[in-house]
Amino acid sequence: MSKKKTTATTATKKNARAAAKPAAIKAMEAKAKPAAPKAEGKSKLSLLSAAAAVLAESDEPLNCKRMIELAKERGLWTPGAGKTPEQTLYSAIMREIKDKGDAARFRKSPLRGHYLAPVSAS
Repeated sequence: MSKKKTTATTATKKNARAAAKPAAIKAMEAKAKPAAPKAEGKSKLSLLSAAAAVLAESDEPLNCKRMIELAKERGLWTPGAGKTPEQTLYSAIMREIKDKGDAARFRKSPLRGHYLAPVSAS
């Protein structure tokens, strides 16, 4: 097999592209908006923590979609770019129940797909 010959023009084109790239990145960074300052004293909860807070205040079993709706209404959580927060929450709840057992912030309800707050030890 013969080796491909590189001409001087090809090598200079590659070097020119490599040198131009950092300048383009710097220009994009200059245009980027600075991060918005966080609200003082009030931090947003994670989706799982917001769902646990909503569930603790509820007297009835809730499904993932309803927990997310209530968390948004109460301002506990704001959605990100994800398209399926219900599935993300479901997965996180199931993982917490599996990993923490009785110490989990959630417990399964007899009603399929719904969860309850843990029974308080009073």
